[in-house]
Amino acid sequence: MKLIGIDLDGTLEDSRADMTAAVHRVRAGLSLSPRPDEDVRPWVNKGMDALYRACFDDYIGRENVRLGEVRRRYEADYLENVTVETRLYPGVSSALQELAERGRLAVITNKPERISRRLLEVLGVDKWITTVIGGDSCSESKPDPRLLAEAARRCGFDGTPARSVMIGDTDADMTMGRAFGAKTIWAAWGYAKRIEVDPDFIARSPADLPALVGHGIG
Repeated sequence: MKLIGIDLDGTLEDSRADMTAAVHRVRAGLSLSPRPDEDVRPWVNKGMDALYRACFDDYIGRENVRLGEVRRRYEADYLENVTVETRLYPGVSSALQELAERGRLAVITNKPERISRRLLEVLGVDKWITTVIGGDSCSESKPDPRLLAEAARRCGFDGTPARSVMIGDTDADMTMGRAFGAKTIWAAWGYAKRIEVDPDFIARSPADLPALVGHGIG
């Protein structure tokens, strides 16, 4: 069996609208002044801590004394509203079904694990996913290759890069895959329209993934 690591936001689905809306609701709940979407949206794919620090900087303060409160409020709100606007990219469901026949699928994301699992469940694709590594599953976050090593461990592999692939739309995904020793596939339909780290393969649509995985790792 192969280990197939795959990113969540910008690869399987587009959750930017729901994540941005959660920021607006939490800011309102804290009696903070509203901010336009264009000030919030760039932060939703940079990791949760970066999102909290940038979008609630006027509440958290320089010493980050309220960071924990912001995290709790945001995660509770987002969990309750995780798929108001979020949808799978066209072709993702079929691609995941095929990939699950070729290996063990591990979703690796900086989104919290509990929220990620709920999102995959509501979108109806959790049945093809062996494990989920969230931003709070390890002490590290992308692009640290230890996330892929933890995914391998949970999937019953010995943590080595043999017969593994990492699929994602960002430089962090490609860097993590390369550092682990996995083949890398860039999801060109995602948030990032270009990346700096050269992937081993480029998928122009989710339908390309099964063939590329088969070509890349046998």
